[in-house]
Amino acid sequence: MRGRLSSDIKEEIRARVDLVELAGEHVALKKTGRYYKGLCPFHQEKTPSFHVDREKGLWHCFGCSLGGDAFDFVMKISNLSFGESVDTLARRAGVRLERTPDEERKASERDLLYRSLDAAATWYREQLRHPEKGKAAREYLKQRGVDEQTAERFRLGYAPHAWDELFKALRSKGYAPSLLEKGGLVNPRPSGDGHYDLLRHRLIFPIFDLQDRPIAFGGRALDQAEPKYLNTKETSVFNKGRTLYGLNLAREAIRHLDEMIVVEGNMDALTCHQFDIANAVASLGTALTLDQVLVMKRFASKAVIVYDADASGLRAMERAMGLFEEAEVPVRVVVLPSGDPDGFVRETGAEAFHALVERALPVFEYQLTMAISRHDPKSVEGKVRISDELIPVLAAVRNPIRQAEYIRGMAERLDLREDAVRQRLRRTVRGGSPANEPPAPAGPDRARQQAERILLHLMVLEPDLRPAVAEQLSVKDFVEPRHRVLAGVLLESSSGPEVLQELIEDEEAKRLLMQLVFEAPPVEEKDKQRAVQESMDYLTRRIPGAERREMLGRQIAAAQAAGDLEQVRRLQMAYLELVKQKSHG
Repeated sequence: MRGRLSSDIKEEIRARVDLVELAGEHVALKKTGRYYKGLCPFHQEKTPSFHVDREKGLWHCFGCSLGGDAFDFVMKISNLSFGESVDTLARRAGVRLERTPDEERKASERDLLYRSLDAAATWYREQLRHPEKGKAAREYLKQRGVDEQTAERFRLGYAPHAWDELFKALRSKGYAPSLLEKGGLVNPRPSGDGHYDLLRHRLIFPIFDLQDRPIAFGGRALDQAEPKYLNTKETSVFNKGRTLYGLNLAREAIRHLDEMIVVEGNMDALTCHQFDIANAVASLGTALTLDQVLVMKRFASKAVIVYDADASGLRAMERAMGLFEEAEVPVRVVVLPSGDPDGFVRETGAEAFHALVERALPVFEYQLTMAISRHDPKSVEGKVRISDELIPVLAAVRNPIRQAEYIRGMAERLDLREDAVRQRLRRTVRGGSPANEPPAPAGPDRARQQAERILLHLMVLEPDLRPAVAEQLSVKDFVEPRHRVLAGVLLESSSGPEVLQELIEDEEAKRLLMQLVFEAPPVEEKDKQRAVQESMDYLTRRIPGAERREMLGRQIAAAQAAGDLEQVRRLQMAYLELVKQKSHG
């Protein structure tokens, strides 16, 4: 997508968007020297490490290593695709995007779809307020304790007990039946003559994206209709497995607390917000997906699961735990005494709920506790059964430090030796445990890394130095992977970092570029030329010379072992010649 947007349009958007103002809408920034600094909006920190360069239109956080331009900031802060970030910033900058006729048609169709969904949300809201039509829904909300302020904030609505009132209302506003069908609002009649509303006689929960646009609807039946909860179908703007109910309202609290509370149902999330538990989201009444957990990871570094206390809720909770482990998001578990989060909060209040969250068990401790509750931890057979339940859980843990802590905790609770648990784990995991894999080959020595980094840093800051470096070095002379990627771009371009960062697809190399942009120069101005020459000399002469001496040393030893004295003398002369070259260099 970045490649399909012309560089002229990119530059025009960048020139018109003040990155300090844009980022300042999400974080308090203070000018420090040439940069603006503040607490990073993407991770929790006490000391400001988030930097913005207004002149270059770039940002970087030294705490979490994220960085980029205005497009990257909008993508990250609002969880948008690059195309969506372009649309957002173009509107902000007043830049008209040039599109092909096909792109224009698709953009127009997408815009129409958003408008039709927003019109549906407004119409549902009007029906809830209607003195007669919305009476049953309002009584239900009153019975559930939902106040008008919360209903307004979540834009709750009502679908009347009729076959096609929504269809007729939106049709009269000019929305085509095919568009309403694409949005999941109506279904074609089996007879083929017309359409009927999908949601009828239901309390309506609009589902929003992170730009506060309605993208789908959930309906709660107000009679005995099945299913009790029904969502509109997936569309080009709505993917159920990647959407979280209430995230548009919860994201600021989530970012502030760096923790997300995950509940099952829309009403659970809504009630949490009514009681000022503002970091709660729901999984749309479906089983939590890995994509949803990865969305959470973009907003918070940890999560708390609070599901219903019944058997199905506990099973859903245990399934969800594996997803958090796979995404490497630390998660804690709240076990409600009874009922669901909605009922518990209403009966006991927010303070009691927060107390439960404070006492929430880390995920593995919860799983261990549940296994111990099912088997006797004092008997040999009980310990075997508990281990059989938890070994697959341990095998799925990717982080070796976390896995080691889980093993230690399990061994202590069951009065077992850690070695016994590890041995059982090794036998279970086919192909061996990651902990027992041979160590990775040693990387380049620190001196080489330092020489590579100094060269890269100076080339980032001083484009005029790049031709001289390119005459003596190539990409192959850089060993560390991210150094090699960045060197490949620097040695072939005279552009500044605001352009370079678009040419780099590797995320690690891009982060390194942003870090070098905002770091202080590695040497003083008067020493730059000398530092470049010494670094190039180290990479082109000293390292190859050391490698050649090491190889000759091995060859001499082999010749001595074979008794080949002539070969030994010849190799020793070559070795001495290399030593002389080193001393004269």
